Amino acid sequence: MRLTRLAFALCVLATGCLSSTREIQLSLPVRSKLAFTGHEKLYVGPFVRESKGDEKAAELSFDVSAEFERYLRKLLRKESKFVLIPAVQGVRPPTSDPLRLAKSADFWRELGTQTGADYIVAGSIDFEVQDRTAYKMEPYESPVTGATYYRQVLVEQTGFTYDIMLNVYDGRTGALVYEQPLKDFQEKPERNFDEFTGMFSNLFALENQIIGVFVPRSVKTKRVLFTP
Repeated sequence: MRLTRLAFALCVLATGCLSSTREIQLSLPVRSKLAFTGHEKLYVGPFVRESKGDEKAAELSFDVSAEFERYLRKLLRKESKFVLIPAVQGVRPPTSDPLRLAKSADFWRELGTQTGADYIVAGSIDFEVQDRTAYKMEPYESPVTGATYYRQVLVEQTGFTYDIMLNVYDGRTGALVYEQPLKDFQEKPERNFDEFTGMFSNLFALENQIIGVFVPRSVKTKRVLFTP
């Protein structure tokens, strides 16, 4: 029995030595989170600004919610065949609390009736800009002695944080049919980096997750093939 196992192991080893590997890239289909036909009528908004207070919201020079709604309509128009219903002016949610708003079926049903939407894409968004400039330790090699020392260096950075809850409501019943949390954080190697540019650099990083809720997509992956 031992001789048989040893012979089998030697055969496997010999086969591995004679074979070579080749890396290939595959494109794999991924289903959308929701089973849409792709031709439904969608209404985008409203998104409420989730923040700790008015002071935080006042820090930015633009309307985060409005810019996100505009971006989302543009993304869906580009990546899908949905019928996007134009924004209705003067829509006022009954509350600014994201948790209570998600349960306000009467409001979403009324909005669905008003717009004729099959589904409503709404939710909450929080976008924060952080000055992350600080002193950090880095190694330094003396050109005279060759010894390595550590010194403090001022590193200028700006952080951008996203916290989004993407909700989809049935326009006929007002019921919440899907919710997708989206979070992202990025740092830029500059101080006082432009807030508006920082917002959209984060959004581009989240695009694949956002569009994956609504339409099928493909992801690229690498595989290793063993060839004789």
